[in-house]
Amino acid sequence: MIIAIAQTVSEKKLSIILDNPMLWIMNSLELIAFVVGLIYWKKFKNSTIKWFILFLGYNFFNEMAAFVFYVLEWVADSNMIFYNFRYLIYFGLLFSLYYNKLESSKFRKAIIGLSVIWLFVYVYWLSVSNFWIQFALVPGVLGGFFLMGIILFYFVESISQRSVKGIQNDFFTYLSLGLLLEAVVQLPVLITIHVGWAQITEYSDSRNDFFNTIKQVSFVASCIMYFVFMFGFYRSKGPEFIRA
Repeated sequence: MIIAIAQTVSEKKLSIILDNPMLWIMNSLELIAFVVGLIYWKKFKNSTIKWFILFLGYNFFNEMAAFVFYVLEWVADSNMIFYNFRYLIYFGLLFSLYYNKLESSKFRKAIIGLSVIWLFVYVYWLSVSNFWIQFALVPGVLGGFFLMGIILFYFVESISQRSVKGIQNDFFTYLSLGLLLEAVVQLPVLITIHVGWAQITEYSDSRNDFFNTIKQVSFVASCIMYFVFMFGFYRSKGPEFIRA
């Protein structure tokens, strides 16, 4: 059985992943963030944050599944289906978390509107694209910009209604800072890689070094984001202890 599996491994694909230590550091930090969230589960079990903790676990195992299917070539041509489906869970969860968190009816209505627009774009993209092999760039970028706007809603409401201590004790502060940091770096990198790098077919092309560098920058941003999440799990209080 092991020999049969080994014979199906693509050495070229495996080397691409194993030769990228920053990718493994990022995935390891995501797993650690998930474990830290579980350690503080009791603190958040009565809040919607528990769903985010579970998402961190799902996202890590989704990455590992995508890795296995990619290396063993169990999915023809591409493993993009793992990432395309992840977008539906990712944005659906985060939009709903902020909708439940915010108190302003104006902001909540805006989140509903942005969610409907994003879902329409996502469904339309599914209907006109081959979601098995094509990356959902438009839904991903659009969702990222919408998420940044929703995060700004949170900061506006928090700054206007709560004390500094109340903001510091709220995990959503750390969630928002981490997501905002990653989005600011990730969105331009995402566009550049999937629009620019996808056009390069020669391995020896000197532009590969540039695109690889900016991809590493996005990995670093994700690593910092997971550190922010871990600190947030530790530093923040449960919902029953948060004061205005």
